[in-house]
Amino acid sequence: MKIIFRFNLLMSVLLITACMQSTAVISTGDAPQWIQGEPDLYPNFKYLSATGSASKSEQAKARALSNLAKIFEVQIKEVSTTSQDIESRKKDGLETVEQSARIASTVNLKTDKMVQGARISEQWQNSTDLTYHALAVLDRNQAGNNIRGEMRRLDEETQYALDQQVNRNDALLKISDLHKANALQHDRQTLQKTLKIIDVNGKGATARWNLAELNEQLQQALRALPLRTTVKVDDIGGLNNILQGAATRAGFSVAENIDSSGYQLAASLEAQQPVIKDNWHWLRATLKIELIGQDGVTVIGYKSWPLKVSASNASQLQPRLLKVVDENLKQELLNSLLEFAT
Repeated sequence: MKIIFRFNLLMSVLLITACMQSTAVISTGDAPQWIQGEPDLYPNFKYLSATGSASKSEQAKARALSNLAKIFEVQIKEVSTTSQDIESRKKDGLETVEQSARIASTVNLKTDKMVQGARISEQWQNSTDLTYHALAVLDRNQAGNNIRGEMRRLDEETQYALDQQVNRNDALLKISDLHKANALQHDRQTLQKTLKIIDVNGKGATARWNLAELNEQLQQALRALPLRTTVKVDDIGGLNNILQGAATRAGFSVAENIDSSGYQLAASLEAQQPVIKDNWHWLRATLKIELIGQDGVTVIGYKSWPLKVSASNASQLQPRLLKVVDENLKQELLNSLLEFAT
């Protein structure tokens, strides 16, 4: 899944590089002009700048660079494994239902290219309270060139993915290529927004592809994929309807009967025996999906999610579990299948 954030931390590599480039000497005289306003030597039309202060010199420099980095928007790609919990609590005779998600994430943060060349240009120490202050600067032209270079790379990879999908005979691989092209251009769109902030003219660089058109190509490929659903294990009941609904919501055209050359999306819901603890009823289960290849045998990809629900009444457990299954599949199915295709 893709999420747009602003910097909240400065990467250690940037700090080391910037400090190595810095030749600024710490002054202790009167407060420099940049403490309160735009630096005279680094005007806004030519430079991006930010300040930082701390009780130690290195911390002040780190904060200045971090504040400079916050100007930029970045793209974070997050791959998560989520376990959903539905839990009921009773207080003063009233029952409340709480839903939580425990997420373990691997985050890939691509930001360093955007701030290459940032440096600490000046430092000052307040002789009264001994606080250190630092000024971090980045030349707008250099920052713009860094971003344009990254945008060119994204465009080249997009073109390659689009060229590749044209010659694909496998519908799933075609979907993978189109999804990659969409993801790359979403990344580029974020860089374009950042470039407009840096570019004094506010123009940036116009995209070669229309995101709406790329998305429509992907949706067409999803609808064209020969896919049928099947349930291997269903300890609760109702999984087949939930699976078909999630597949349709994801954009697939689910067929009841397709020939043996089509793909098969199989699901299982294996539930444990309910348990009672402290007068509460608990039910644990495992939801699994797998994509089976056109030969009807090869498992292309497999994923599972542990689930847990609780209630004050045993009769509420199964409906709550099915609700969690439905929400989980609607949220995760498309991304999971795209991962299988990669």
